[in-house]
Amino acid sequence: MDRVLGVVGAGILVLLALVAVVLSIEKGFHTHKVEQTVQDISQVITNARQGFGQSANGYANYASANTSSLISAGDFPDDMVRGGAIVDAWGNSVTFGPTQNNSEVTLNFGGAGLTSDQCSGVATKLSGYISLVVGGTAFTPANPPDDATAAQACAGGTTFAVTFQ
Repeated sequence: MDRVLGVVGAGILVLLALVAVVLSIEKGFHTHKVEQTVQDISQVITNARQGFGQSANGYANYASANTSSLISAGDFPDDMVRGGAIVDAWGNSVTFGPTQNNSEVTLNFGGAGLTSDQCSGVATKLSGYISLVVGGTAFTPANPPDDATAAQACAGGTTFAVTFQ
C-alpha cells in the first residue's frame, strides 16, 4: 500500500512539474512577443528616418500603398513580412502613412490576440515616438505611459497608433 501511495505521489509531483514548465514556456512566449514588437517597431522607425526623413518629399511615399517597394528596400524586419503584407507579432495588419504634410508617419498595429498584459508591456517599452495612442488614450514623450496608465489605456483596447518624425 505504501508503495502505491509513493508511486501516486511521485506521479502527482511529475504532473505538477510539467504544468509549471508549460506555464513558464507560455509566459516566455507572451513576453517574447512584447520584446519582438518593441524591437520591430524601433527598427521600422530607424529605417524610415534613414530612408525618408531627410528627403525633399519627406515621408510622402512611406505609405501602405507602397508596401511591396518598402519590403524590397528592407524597411521592415523579416519577421513582420508575411505573404507580402506587414503584420505585428500577433498577425494583425500593420498600416502606415504620412501625416502633417509628410513630415511625420503614423503606424497602426495591434488588436486581436494581444492580452492586456502584453499591451501594457508594449506601451511602456516603446520609445522614439512623438505621439502614442493606445486604445484611444494619447501619450507623448513628455507624458509617457507608466504601468498604471498603460493598463488603463489597454483596458480601452489593444490597438496602437505610433507617430514619429
